[in-house]
Amino acid sequence: MKQSKLTHGSLFSGIEGFGLGAAFAGIKTLWSCEYEDYQASIIKKKFGENHEINRDIRTYSNPTFVDIISGGFPCQDISVAGKGVGIVGERSGLWTEMYRVIREVRPKYIIIENSPMLLIRGFERVLCDLSEIGYDAEWQCLSGTDFGIQQGRERLYCIAYSCEINSKRSIQESIFRKPYLSGQYTRVYPGWRTRQSIPSPRFAGKSNELPDRVDRTECIGNAVQPIIAHYLFEVGSINSIFYFLHKAAEPFNCLEQDNLA
Repeated sequence: MKQSKLTHGSLFSGIEGFGLGAAFAGIKTLWSCEYEDYQASIIKKKFGENHEINRDIRTYSNPTFVDIISGGFPCQDISVAGKGVGIVGERSGLWTEMYRVIREVRPKYIIIENSPMLLIRGFERVLCDLSEIGYDAEWQCLSGTDFGIQQGRERLYCIAYSCEINSKRSIQESIFRKPYLSGQYTRVYPGWRTRQSIPSPRFAGKSNELPDRVDRTECIGNAVQPIIAHYLFEVGSINSIFYFLHKAAEPFNCLEQDNLA
């Protein structure tokens, strides 16, 4: 794997789907922020006991600088399954804490994940907040089925970058490309393209005696698919944003990439 000098920090990390996607793209994750105990234990297991995890974004302040911050702030007040209060709700309102950390760190790039309903329940607030501190943004709705994954769950993905860096882009076109699977995964995922083509799941109940069954199912259901996260990191590094903008930006110090623990 080609190692990148870009670094990554993750908010609302879950089981660190963004972190795994970054690792696939050769980008090191320096820190995570996750409130739930089980999810934090998975991050430690996959990224090592010494990996920095803050447990509460409300008290997380001035983390180490990273080039990219990712985060899927809570969607319970935004999604169709919720009460529809929107971004001002108690849980989805934690966007304000993510925004605070972004202001403190001032990363080169930001990746945001949420329900597509955010587009009508508060996305203008996100865009205005980012614009106030000098970021431009592009966004796209993607589903696991776009990548042949057995999960018909559409999500909104937004990539933001500083206005200064954007002005130095040599190619003024969308950073998003048609979803694709990297070569090493084409034989793993058979290519489900619609919700109707996804086969019915096999039943798994208490008698299966799977450890932490409920926690594991919840984590997988809420997680960002690493394959999609990899696409978000890689599509830029190949075509535009993370490659052209990084080259155009002024030199800055960053840590060398290590192998994932």
